[in-house]
Amino acid sequence: MPRTSRLSVPSPELVLNILRKNTQPLSAYEVLEKARKFGIKSPPIVYRALDNLIEMGKVHKINELNSFVACNCDEDHEHSLSALTVCQKCKEVNEIHDHSIIDHLSNLITLNINLAKQAVIQLPIICSKCIA
Repeated sequence: MPRTSRLSVPSPELVLNILRKNTQPLSAYEVLEKARKFGIKSPPIVYRALDNLIEMGKVHKINELNSFVACNCDEDHEHSLSALTVCQKCKEVNEIHDHSIIDHLSNLITLNINLAKQAVIQLPIICSKCIA
């Protein structure tokens, strides 16, 4: 008789839900720790899920923190470019939804600057909570 898995949600969907439930960016190993209770025990499964979610534009990688956040856009749309703020003190990450900024950055091609597919621009800031 085949062994039944406790995992009832496909791993990309599970990983996305884990990221959505957290307010702070998570490393791949932090995602793995939270996914263990659902039967995921292998880092490659988490990394593949993260890669798929990044490709779909549903997750952003924060290179500076070597961590990941779920896209928090209300609309289901594809990203050619995302802009995130990263607080240098508390590490809070927020996505910029001002489309005039995104459109302006997307037009860098007119300056012979070709952004990578699914480019994520990270702006180091000090958030208002940390300034106070």
